[in-house]
Amino acid sequence: MKKGDKIILGIILAAGLWLAFLPNKRWQYHEISSKELLNEINRLDRYVSTDEIAKAIITHDPSYLLVDVRTPDEYAKFTLQGALNIPFDSILNPANKGFLDQDVYKVVLFSNGSTLADEAWMLLHRMGYQGTYVMQGGLNNWIETIIRPSKPAELAGEKEWEQYNFRKAASVYFGGGSDVTADDGGSAPPPTPVVVPQKKTEGSVGGCE
Repeated sequence: MKKGDKIILGIILAAGLWLAFLPNKRWQYHEISSKELLNEINRLDRYVSTDEIAKAIITHDPSYLLVDVRTPDEYAKFTLQGALNIPFDSILNPANKGFLDQDVYKVVLFSNGSTLADEAWMLLHRMGYQGTYVMQGGLNNWIETIIRPSKPAELAGEKEWEQYNFRKAASVYFGGGSDVTADDGGSAPPPTPVVVPQKKTEGSVGGCE
């Protein structure tokens, strides 16, 4: 097991103990074994790429709900266009259930890297929230791939060049080339989007796939 996975496992196990002592009427979470937990950690289908998110933002795809799980201070310095801020320490607040446990949006969690968003995903998954995902690599990867994409080698394949050309165009769209970084930012985020909390329709099983 990778070091990062061990850290996530330890945090999730601790969170599981915490959840176990909460009143049953308030929280309903899915009990899973250590083996099942390891399988969940190793699932790759929870990740969406920065390219997918860039396309969703550029095309104003209404099926995505981006959720920044960092602190309000970090969010205020730099975030993705249209992202909602639900800090990790309030991810289980009942007031946020309508945003995170519904079947209208594809909820994509992100942080500076992947670790914090992964932890949030695991907690929500244990609560039975099925339509949640993680932006792979977080904002650090967003800067590296979308804002400041690296030019491929001259002999690179057609797909690599197509990806680079898309990223180069996306970089222009998002104002790339500035000194903005995921850690210190440089510009305030756009106005907080007006997102109406949703309820799952009866018999639904999760968000968009």
